[in-house]
Amino acid sequence: MKTTILTLIALTFLSSCRQQTSQNEQQTTNSGKKERELPLTKKNTDQETEKKVGQELFKSILDTVKIETISTDFLVNNQWFYRPFDNCESYLKFQANGKGISYNCEMEEDYELTYKIVGNKVFIAEFDIPQVNNEKRKRIKFRDDTYVYNGHSLIMVDSKMYNIGGIEWTPKIEVIINYDRK
Repeated sequence: MKTTILTLIALTFLSSCRQQTSQNEQQTTNSGKKERELPLTKKNTDQETEKKVGQELFKSILDTVKIETISTDFLVNNQWFYRPFDNCESYLKFQANGKGISYNCEMEEDYELTYKIVGNKVFIAEFDIPQVNNEKRKRIKFRDDTYVYNGHSLIMVDSKMYNIGGIEWTPKIEVIINYDRK
């Protein structure tokens, strides 16, 4: 009788172990199946990078660019070009007297400019005679830009624009604007 009871206990124990193993295998199979059926939700951080514009962009440029010293002679004795897209070349031409010309290929217009160097920054003011709402053909300053020199380009690090009434705003520039030295 003892042997029969021990045999029953052993069979019950083995049976319960077999059921537990079978359940574990089924759970593993089901969870593997669920993992395969779930859509991939991993986020691509490169695509989610927030686009910086205006002052945020300018600050990020200043945080990363190596600024070198620049002089009036260096500005005057070099040509400075910017290509916003193919077949379009804008330029800055500096004169020794603190004046110059800015050509915008997108607008196909020349603008007068004045500039000054303070520390390692070049401050450029551009002037135009607006055609709209300007019966007296008054010449106005329509923008102030600040550039730094990084060893091969003038890189814009600040910009302010003005309307004919003198109201100022920061343009929502989305790309790095740099005039390469040629």
